Amino acid sequence: MELPEHCCRSSVCMTMDYSQLVHRPSGCEQCSRTRSNSRNSDCDSDLVEKCRPYKSSAARSRYVNVCAAVCLLLLVGGLSPQSSAAPHRSRGMERPRRSADSSQENRLWANPCDYNNSNSKSALKYSPKLAKDVASQARNALKSTAQYKDKFALKLHSYPSFDELLQAWTGYDWLRKFPWFREEVLPKEKVLNQLMPDEYMNQLMDHIDEILPSMYKGLKMVVAGLYAISNEGLNDNIISDESLKGSINLTMHDVRAVLCLFNDIMKSRNLEIMPLPDSEIPNFKTEDKLSVGLLVYRDTLNYLEYLSQVFQKMYETAPKQAD
Repeated sequence: MELPEHCCRSSVCMTMDYSQLVHRPSGCEQCSRTRSNSRNSDCDSDLVEKCRPYKSSAARSRYVNVCAAVCLLLLVGGLSPQSSAAPHRSRGMERPRRSADSSQENRLWANPCDYNNSNSKSALKYSPKLAKDVASQARNALKSTAQYKDKFALKLHSYPSFDELLQAWTGYDWLRKFPWFREEVLPKEKVLNQLMPDEYMNQLMDHIDEILPSMYKGLKMVVAGLYAISNEGLNDNIISDESLKGSINLTMHDVRAVLCLFNDIMKSRNLEIMPLPDSEIPNFKTEDKLSVGLLVYRDTLNYLEYLSQVFQKMYETAPKQAD
């Protein structure tokens, strides 16, 4: 093997005593050399079978210093070598969770029509047909919700019929107990399966725009109550009975459809839409779930029946226009 002239000669290196620490000539330090695992010199690399690139002590010191600096930067940055190579976890990868800000409003009742900014119908013009649509949707939701009322009573309260169960719960309120509630939202005289007198309805129409904002918030609360029942459950029975749980969830979406049509009326008449933040919704986990669940279900039926009457009256008393 030929060596460049600027590298050391093998005779020079062979004369070195490896039992002592000897400073290598600068000429040897510039050579491209290898050091064997034995005590033999490796200037003549053809004499060495197993060898590795030689690094001077100064080079090794610089390598150690670089490694130490890198580790120090990682420690100061609060990162380990493994975490620095891990992919960044974006917000989209995080598990969805409820906001800690109780002033926020759930989109299910804050935006029941799932509008975005481009199709919010802000310039919608009121027509009696809008009231007719709300009345029709409320009747449909009432009919579908009432179909499983006896199953609801049997599964959760062991009563053979819902009507029999109601007799034991006369005098207990849920929707009427909230501080924003006003009498016209759901009159005390309004009970399930009974309509309000025409005289009362005629008087209500005289100032209906004053009542609609509170009525709208009342329907929001019904959606929120049904949502809590369908998600948190009432007891083991409702969790194990998928058909009953699915029926309650379907009712929530049916009532939300009524709320969407109601929303069109509110916007078309330029009425205030009162928010329903999380802070105003009762915590079902701290209450008797069976009792609250029954009251929510009963008030859902009663309120849908009342709304269908109110909006049907609005449609009938409005000046006749082409639908």
